[in-house]
Amino acid sequence: MSGDRVPRYLLHDLVSTTGDLAVLPLTVVRLLDLLKDETCAADKVVEILDRDGAMTANVLKLSNSAFYGVRGTVGNTRQALLLLGNHAMLTLAFATGMAPVMRRNLTGYGIDRDRYWEHSLTSAMAAGVVMGRLGGGDRACEAFTAGLVHDIGMLALDAHLVIEGMRLVPAFPLFNVAEREREALGFDHCDAGGLLAANWGFPPPLGNAIAHHHRPWDAPGDGDLAAAVLAGDMVAQIAADRLAPEAWPDALEYLASRGVDADHLRELALAVTLAPEETLARATRAPGTPCPPSIPASVS
Repeated sequence: MSGDRVPRYLLHDLVSTTGDLAVLPLTVVRLLDLLKDETCAADKVVEILDRDGAMTANVLKLSNSAFYGVRGTVGNTRQALLLLGNHAMLTLAFATGMAPVMRRNLTGYGIDRDRYWEHSLTSAMAAGVVMGRLGGGDRACEAFTAGLVHDIGMLALDAHLVIEGMRLVPAFPLFNVAEREREALGFDHCDAGGLLAANWGFPPPLGNAIAHHHRPWDAPGDGDLAAAVLAGDMVAQIAADRLAPEAWPDALEYLASRGVDADHLRELALAVTLAPEETLARATRAPGTPCPPSIPASVS
C-alpha cells in the first residue's frame, strides 16, 4: 500500500465488500477451475459449455469466423474444440462469461461501459500477440486472458468512489490513473485487482500479471505475462486515443529491452483497429497455426 493519505478503508475490506463483484457467475467459476489445469480433458470443456446456451452460442459464433480457417460451419462445441483446441476454447468462453461482469460504467472514473470493455478486449488481443514476440507463443491464450481482466481493480475501486461521492479527474492517457488513485485512496487499481483476482480464485500467474501490469519489472518470475499485458494496455490506448508509444517512456524502454519496440506497438495498434477479428484469431490460435494473411508479419 502506498501514498501519503491513510486510506479510510483497508484495501482488503474494500475489495471484499464489492456487492455483485464478490461472486462470479457459476459458469465462469467452472471455467476458472479448468484454466488452472494445464491438462484439462476436452470432455470437461464441452460439458461446461453445453450447460450454458448463451455462452455456447457466442463461442460458436467466434469459432465460425473465417479467420480461424473454417471452410464449413461449426455447429457444436465438439467441432469448435477440434478446430481451436482446449486453451483457445477456454479463453473465448471465459471472455464471453466475463462480459456481463465487466461491461459496466465506471462512474467514479468518468469511463462508460463500452469504452471500458473495448479497452479490455483490445488489450487482450494485443497481449496475446505480444506474448509470441516475448517467446511465449504457447502462453498466448494466458496473455489474452490476463489482458482482458487487467483492469478489474478499477471495478472494485469504482464502487467505493461512487459510495463516497468521489470522482477521479480523467487522466491522459485515460487508463493511467494509478498515481491519482494512490493520492486519493492510498492504493491503486493494480493493488485492488491483484486482491480481487485472489478472491475470485484466479490462477496466481494471472493475479500477478494484474497486480504488476504497470510495473512488470517488479513482477515475480520472468515477468513475461505482465510485460505482455503492459504492451496490450499501451496498444489499446494508442489505438483509441491516437497516442504515440513515447507517451510511456519508462514502459517503452522496458518493453524495447524485451524486443517489443515502438514500431511494433504502432503496427499492432493498426492491426487491432483495422483487422480486429484477424487479430483475435492471431492472439488465440494454437501454436503452429498459420497467421491470418492480413496481419503484418512484423507484429507476430
